[in-house]
Amino acid sequence: MVFELFFAGLALFAAAPLWLVDHPPIQDLPQHLATIRVLVDHGDANLAFAEYFDVELGRTQYLAYYLAAQLLSLGFGVALANKLLITAAIVGTPYAMRYLLRVLKRDEGHALFVLPLTWNAHLILGFLNFIAAIPLMLLGLALAVDLRRRFETRRAVALGVVAFVAFYTHVVPFAFLALGAGMVGVGVNARETAKRWLPLVPAGVATLFWLARSPAGEATMNAALPGAGEGPQPVFMDSRQAMDQLPVWLTDVFHGPFDDRLLVAFGACLLLAVLLGRPRTPAERELVAGLPRLLWRVGLLAPIAAVAYFVAPVSYDWIWPINARFPLLALLLFIPLLRPPRRWAEAALHSAVVVIAILSFQQASRAALAFEAEEVGELDAAIEAIPEGSRVAGLIFASGSRHVKFSPFVHSVAYVQAERGGAVMFTFADFLQSPIRFREENRPPRVPPRWEWTPARVDPAHDLDWYGYVLTRGGPGRIAGMPGRWEPIFEREPWRVYRRRDPLTPATTPP
Repeated sequence: MVFELFFAGLALFAAAPLWLVDHPPIQDLPQHLATIRVLVDHGDANLAFAEYFDVELGRTQYLAYYLAAQLLSLGFGVALANKLLITAAIVGTPYAMRYLLRVLKRDEGHALFVLPLTWNAHLILGFLNFIAAIPLMLLGLALAVDLRRRFETRRAVALGVVAFVAFYTHVVPFAFLALGAGMVGVGVNARETAKRWLPLVPAGVATLFWLARSPAGEATMNAALPGAGEGPQPVFMDSRQAMDQLPVWLTDVFHGPFDDRLLVAFGACLLLAVLLGRPRTPAERELVAGLPRLLWRVGLLAPIAAVAYFVAPVSYDWIWPINARFPLLALLLFIPLLRPPRRWAEAALHSAVVVIAILSFQQASRAALAFEAEEVGELDAAIEAIPEGSRVAGLIFASGSRHVKFSPFVHSVAYVQAERGGAVMFTFADFLQSPIRFREENRPPRVPPRWEWTPARVDPAHDLDWYGYVLTRGGPGRIAGMPGRWEPIFEREPWRVYRRRDPLTPATTPP
């Protein structure tokens, strides 16, 4: 009971940084909130979403996350619903690992190795579908092993449901779930194998349908099996670049050397766990008879993920990142291969991992609080200055942070859509994986690649004719020199809001 309470406390502590602030320093978070708000309030006339967007759930493979967020939003609101989903993913991952370790008869205490990996690049970047699919991957693998050991209808149904939901959450963790469950299910004869593979059929059908009918699925296939013809080509990095960037795609996500040191300490603990693993006793070997074969089938996923990091492309067309997904998965899938530690080393090893995890959570909490107090500033007041249902462009000259790496402010304008409705640019609605898309008869002008990263090249005299308002952070660039066309209505550093002054044609008049 003591360990259960301690484990639960650590898992909840991992999610604490989300709840300390109103604006977690997560780069793509505003885009997710904006999308969910359209799904929840598409018919609200004041927010005017129906004027600008069509909802097309069939074109996205991220359906599970968005539908869950939409459902939770009915009772909790969009922002809180999203925090609850992220928390469920964070808390669920160590528990799913415990279940996988349990069915493989490994040391459940090794699930603690999951915790120092919580605040990783994918979470900070806001790849929320990917993060949410990881516990589903681990849970599905555990169910596949359990089903192989003792076939029961309820386990088969559970595996089928988890695999199906995992596919509609994110394709990469689902692919490892499907591959691992497929290998675990291979038996001595075709009939037994087919029986164990049957739960994967619904997810397999959904995969084939998505690949055949969805533009995003077609692009994903082209990224996985690129041709030599015309059109987009994959971008690769050499092995030296891959090694140099490896920490970035794990937990090197805060400024300063502290998280680098924690990552080194975590690696040392992982190495010690390998060196200090003890062989099984004869009684233990008898207890787990037949399991080693299944263990190594699951364990094979770890080197596959590691190799994929070095051989897969960095990006393909709009799909980014690709290879960066694999280092985190490789580490997580390596944990089941760790043997139980020697008795004298177990407490010390697990205590060290817990200390690293707690220090990581504290660092994430400090960064979130400093980000909110020192850098978010009067963002909410700036948003309140914009009328509901407006068309708003974001020119984010200062997108970075002194506390968190990457660019946590680059999508700030999407908070306007999440809070005040209307339509904004830059937006993910033009991406193939979005469940919403602009209506062609009433949409903002299409923008060139990386438009949101280079606001200085936007000409306010010509490029912003569709918009009624502009939100800036930093800068504000050339728009400040056009008082006859754009008047400032909100100015509290680093945020400014500009309102269009000159007359617009009826087709471009903002609501």
